[in-house]
Amino acid sequence: MSRDGFSRKELLFLITISLALGIRQMAMTMVMPFISTYSKTLNHSTPVLAGVALGIFGLTQAIFQIPFGIWSDKVGNKLVLLFGIMEVVIGLFIAFLATNIYLLIFSRALQGSGAVLAVGYSWATGSVSNEKRPRALSILGMIIGVAAAGSFALGSIVNNLLPVKDMFLVCAILIFIVWLIILVFLKEERNFISKKEKTTGIDAKGSFKILLSNRLFVRLNLAGFMNNFIMTGVFYIIPQYLDKLTGTSGMWKIFMPAVIIAVICMRKAIPFVEKGQSLKIIVISYVVTAIGVSFFFNKTSFYFILIGSILFMSGYIVLSTVIPSVANDIAEDSYRGTANGIINSFQYIGSFAGPVAAGALWTSHESLVLILLIIIALLGTFTVRVNKE
Repeated sequence: MSRDGFSRKELLFLITISLALGIRQMAMTMVMPFISTYSKTLNHSTPVLAGVALGIFGLTQAIFQIPFGIWSDKVGNKLVLLFGIMEVVIGLFIAFLATNIYLLIFSRALQGSGAVLAVGYSWATGSVSNEKRPRALSILGMIIGVAAAGSFALGSIVNNLLPVKDMFLVCAILIFIVWLIILVFLKEERNFISKKEKTTGIDAKGSFKILLSNRLFVRLNLAGFMNNFIMTGVFYIIPQYLDKLTGTSGMWKIFMPAVIIAVICMRKAIPFVEKGQSLKIIVISYVVTAIGVSFFFNKTSFYFILIGSILFMSGYIVLSTVIPSVANDIAEDSYRGTANGIINSFQYIGSFAGPVAAGALWTSHESLVLILLIIIALLGTFTVRVNKE
């Protein structure tokens, strides 16, 4: 077996946890393209509150990522994953019952409080050696990225059969299946964390100090914030454009090809990441994202929206894979959960800020939203320094 090859046990574990997290991510994002339009059907809804409903998930994710990461460093990953995923299930069921915008906002906040993505990344990367970590992250990132991106296309197909209200219930059932998969099939070595703490002596405060003193780690957090800011901002405005062009039933015509090409781009980027070209890939991805968003100025053209979505989605998926990969290269095993908690917190703060800003600007001038997203994307190219690679 090559140095970068996985044993059968390692590969089975990586695929299982990747599928579990991928299904969770798919169920969570399947309804995202419809939140801004669905909110209009609820009592007391306004454009700003619709933006809050879309983005509050990101805010509570940001708040709870670090505590969940620290908790996983102390008690292990499996218990934390099970707890957080059950929160998501309950939140989705409440969304199914919601009749006004405030209850929808509460349900989305509860869904976000189950902030376990960082825990999953920590468990996966901590289960293999340093030499195998880039390939492990590529497997994890590819499956989660495909699931998350594919859900945008799948969501529009499902929406042809079910109203958004019922989609929340379907998503709750899917994520409960994930909960059962983790409970039954994934095993974690006992006392793994406590052994590391005894050998390193690093507590939560010490790990924060180490991580935040690393300039590259701090810049990666900014990069993650900007990427998710743009993503949720785009998914506030694009469904409203497509509602007039294709209707909700035809959104798959945009999202399906965008997802397929984005996944191909991500696969093409992985070898460059393994060769140490991660920061160059980040810069290129932000440029591609900025170009993609610029196509949305022609909101009446199906083909402009299609090309823009392909470019935007490609940049977003690549960034979503590369940023955690570089962050995990920096982190040590003893505080990997904390590191992933921090990086995911910044990403989800962006997920909250993006649609809220879009909703606030939408009523004055739609073009301002696109200009803001392009500026954020261009600023993203300065978050890393290629010559430091």
